[in-house]
Amino acid sequence: MPIQFLRFFLLKIKISAFTFFLLFSYFPLSAESGEELLSAILSKMSSLESIRANISINGTSGLLSYKSPHNLYLKLSDGRIISANGRFLWFYNPSRAIAGKQDLKGSTGGLKGLLSGYETLTASGKTLRLQSERKSYEEILVSVSPDNILKSIRMKHKGGSDFYEISLSGVQTNIGLPASIFNFHPPSSAQIVENPLNQRE
Repeated sequence: MPIQFLRFFLLKIKISAFTFFLLFSYFPLSAESGEELLSAILSKMSSLESIRANISINGTSGLLSYKSPHNLYLKLSDGRIISANGRFLWFYNPSRAIAGKQDLKGSTGGLKGLLSGYETLTASGKTLRLQSERKSYEEILVSVSPDNILKSIRMKHKGGSDFYEISLSGVQTNIGLPASIFNFHPPSSAQIVENPLNQRE
């Protein structure tokens, strides 16, 4: 065997061995379980003092501001507003001049409330699938960034076929947000509906 061929053959072996080493050194052999990914997502999101992000809800864009623990302000491009300060949750629709005012006393929820109680949790990379036949949303898909910050949530109602999608982009975390922006006051011309979420069809 010519010496040049032998050197080439040995070089190929070294390169293949090095590539094999890199694959198994830098890519974990065991991925996160669904339970582990859910725990990591909830831990990361609860650790954030504030969030500001562009938001899209089923294709309608807007700007989201959030401040821990219960302050939220969302304004969509069509003028609709959702605002919460821990005491009241407001839904304002300017096209109908109606403002819903929901008392939040004793209520729980948030991301943890939405994602809890699912029997089947599976993870694929940084996407979590939650499934349950008992929940109003029978399937939820949660996508997060490498550091477990929320990117999108897709939810399917029980018996439905379409997903309701919320996605975030341009996310900024732990920035100064004044408390005043979360104290919504509807226009004086708006009709106020008290506790609309308590009313039954």
